[in-house]
Amino acid sequence: MSNLELKGGILEMIATINDRAALEELKVLVTNFAGSHAQGDDYWDELSGKEQSELEAAIRESDNESNLVPHEEVMKKYR
Repeated sequence: MSNLELKGGILEMIATINDRAALEELKVLVTNFAGSHAQGDDYWDELSGKEQSELEAAIRESDNESNLVPHEEVMKKYR
């Protein structure tokens, strides 16, 4: 998938949001994200090789739906 296709998909998802509060929250998130990337703040380079490998493995594992844990379970565990 190209960058242009990814951007188009993101824009399509945003276009379906009609809740004003959700849109304002999304704007803050995107602004913060874009600002940190524009400044070159990429924490990936600050991670050790082991930490990077573990994150990459976790991302790959999350592709398998059977590995996912419902949000409610996680919140219950850490309360």
